Amino acid sequence: MVYRHVTGDQGPTIHVFGPVEGQDRKILRFDCFDNVPHVHLGISYLDEPVQMIDSPNPFEWALDELVERLPDYLARSRAGSDLPDDWRPATRRTVEAFRTASAQA
Repeated sequence: MVYRHVTGDQGPTIHVFGPVEGQDRKILRFDCFDNVPHVHLGISYLDEPVQMIDSPNPFEWALDELVERLPDYLARSRAGSDLPDDWRPATRRTVEAFRTASAQA
């Protein structure tokens, strides 16, 4: 997670990396910007249009999506969803670390 300033917009960005066809790739990017929040699927290897985030709090929405729907996002990104059985608690711990870090920023 990083905080980004782009032309006319700003906000936290969540990057998700993992294996795709044997290579470590950027699979997802949640740009939780103030003005135009959106998600990139398969950002480093697909030419897909962004999907807009329709939420008053895009950062919290993105964190909730990761905890509840990570396998779906991986499948939609054509990254495969071969996750360990304990993916949800591990993802929840990471999400809580993001929440803590963003509250301290």
